[in-house]
Amino acid sequence: MKIYLLYFAVYFSFYIIGAYATTDILRLLKGSTTSVNAPDCYCPICHNKILLKDQLPIFAYIKNHGKCFHCQSQIPISDLFLEVFLFLTLSIFCTLLNFSRTAFFLCIVIYEMTKLAFLIRYGIREHEFVKNLFISIRNNIFLFSLIGILFLLIHIV
Repeated sequence: MKIYLLYFAVYFSFYIIGAYATTDILRLLKGSTTSVNAPDCYCPICHNKILLKDQLPIFAYIKNHGKCFHCQSQIPISDLFLEVFLFLTLSIFCTLLNFSRTAFFLCIVIYEMTKLAFLIRYGIREHEFVKNLFISIRNNIFLFSLIGILFLLIHIV
C-alpha cells in the first residue's frame, strides 16, 4: 500500500509540475515583465490574481470553459496543451522505466527541453532574462530534488 501512495505522490507532483511549467515558461518569454519568482499568478489581460483553485491545469480549464474567471478572456489552448503534455510525458516515461534514475534524469531533460523549445519558438524576454533564467533553474532544481526524494523512497520501500 505504501508503494502506491508513493506512485500517487510522484504522479501528483508531475501534475503540479505541468501547472508550474506554464508559469515558469511564460514568465521567461518575450513580453513578460513578471519575475519568475513572483508568488502569485495573474491573468495577462485583466491582471487579476488567479486563485489557487483556478491554477489546477485540466480541472480549472474545463470548469472555467477555457476562460479567465474574472474577465472571461480566452486562455490559449497551448497553455493547457503544455500542462497536459508534461504531465502525461513525465508520467508515462517514469512508469515505463520503473521510476529508475534514468527516468528521473529523463524527466529533467524533458522539462528543460520543453522550456528551451518555447523560448526558441516565442523568443526570450527583453528585461532581466538571465536573472530570471537562473531563478527558474534554481526553482527547478528544488522541485526536482523533492521529486528525486520520492523516487528514492520508491526504491527503498
